Amino acid sequence: MITFEHVGLRYGIGPEVLSDIHFTLEPGSFHFLTGASGAGKTSLLNLMFLGRKPTRGLVHMFGQSINGLNRAQLCVIRQKIGVVFQEFRLLPNLSTLDNVALPLRIAGRPEKEIRNNVNELLEWVGLGEHKNALPLTLSGGQQQRVAIARAVIARPKLLLADEPTGNLDDNIGFRLMHLFEQLNRMGTTIVIATHNQAIIDKFGHPRMILDSGRLHVEEPENWARKNIEGGC
Repeated sequence: MITFEHVGLRYGIGPEVLSDIHFTLEPGSFHFLTGASGAGKTSLLNLMFLGRKPTRGLVHMFGQSINGLNRAQLCVIRQKIGVVFQEFRLLPNLSTLDNVALPLRIAGRPEKEIRNNVNELLEWVGLGEHKNALPLTLSGGQQQRVAIARAVIARPKLLLADEPTGNLDDNIGFRLMHLFEQLNRMGTTIVIATHNQAIIDKFGHPRMILDSGRLHVEEPENWARKNIEGGC
């Protein structure tokens, strides 16, 4: 699904914020992306979403190198990716229903199918009564659920989420995690950046750990062993 080979990223002439990033994500995998604030999680997600090209190194997605692709070719690949941004990026003049329906309309799905699918998903995330509301009339947590629903409605091949449960109580957060897991079982590759240790422990997926711009991947059994040996 995704391969990074010795990827580095810097902004302008400053130092690298990501250095020698090297990993492969298999189709249908599920990873948590963790690390302290400023470790580079959002920058790495931005590279995976193709919002920015790396300063150096090679990136392959969906079987092709992205390094030499033009903007139109990158847009074709982005249509396979669902993203939950920290700042939500909802369209303020569209209702909840129309924000969530946007990926399906871009894909040319029949309107009856769109309405049925969106209404069902909004009920599931607890926003059925707010389907006609504009984003600015919703709370931060409600806007976050709209953004998540929009990201998953088209069943993307890859889902990237930046702190998707950050503004939600634990009950809603766990419910949305079950939605992500259901999507994963249907074949979507998922990467979730989070600081929520309760969610990481409960769902037990491998962790991609960023530390000062460098990455290593840790399997759940290794994390459990480390806790036991460390007396945690």
